Amino acid sequence: MYARYDYNAGASISNMLSDIVALLTGTTDKATLSASCNQASTQIISQVAAGWTLHDASAGANMQCLKAPLADDASAFKYLCVDLNTTGYLFPKVYEAWDATGHAGTNMASTSDSTSYNQRIDTSNGGSLYIWASARFVMFASQTAAGWASTTKPGPSGIVERTRYLPWDTPAAGWPPFLWCNLGYAMYGTLGYSPRQMQKDETPVTGNAASLTAGTVCFSTLTMPSGSDQKVPDGAGGSTIPAWPLMGHNVNQMPLMYGEISSLCDIWVIPDNMAATHDVLSMDGKQYSVVQTNGPTESMIIRKG
Repeated sequence: MYARYDYNAGASISNMLSDIVALLTGTTDKATLSASCNQASTQIISQVAAGWTLHDASAGANMQCLKAPLADDASAFKYLCVDLNTTGYLFPKVYEAWDATGHAGTNMASTSDSTSYNQRIDTSNGGSLYIWASARFVMFASQTAAGWASTTKPGPSGIVERTRYLPWDTPAAGWPPFLWCNLGYAMYGTLGYSPRQMQKDETPVTGNAASLTAGTVCFSTLTMPSGSDQKVPDGAGGSTIPAWPLMGHNVNQMPLMYGEISSLCDIWVIPDNMAATHDVLSMDGKQYSVVQTNGPTESMIIRKG
């Protein structure tokens, strides 16, 4: 699912929360959204289902908790709390588990409540919130008078699921294969933070110790000189923009990748200076949004729709 959610000046936080949750739980008709939504300019594309269900409508002040099943175990879930409680911000809080009776979470992913790395909201003047989602991930990016996305390394942020690369990391073992991620932060080294992670002495770590460094096949080492052609032959006499996978590792804790997110979440790195934010690129018959990840020339792509 892709949505450009435009909200009006004077928008109500409670209305915005209700609308965001509605979009993530399957609403495809913008006419059903609240009076805070600018329905004329809001857009919803739902070729892929948003894939999330409401888990706790009373998770906290201006906060609701959603869940989606894991790719390799439909009986287990990842948890995302959409939190609009802090004035001027949307926090996509990521938890290993959430008790819907006690309204409390276990092991919040570090930085998922950061004002520096999450999305700005401007209810006074109105703005736009871009949302990409499937059962594997949710990414938010804001556009306000203050600028694009987050204040620090301004990229989209949210929850992503990863594959399992390591022999001990099985569904039965119960390690959470998902993390909070900011794509701007990922471009410069930190893919994100897991709610709980094993290190090589087989002890678990949580909080900011449970970080994953962003790794990819080559997005830092193969950046070409300015002005060079960074496209590759498409096999049909033309050329295409290459897309590189995002992987997560922490060499201090584990001498191998924990997994990658691109094949599950359809989020990929592209070379610098190839496209602008909101451009739409085609790859393998699918449409992708170009999103800025810090500087205006540095981008990733996310499946659009």
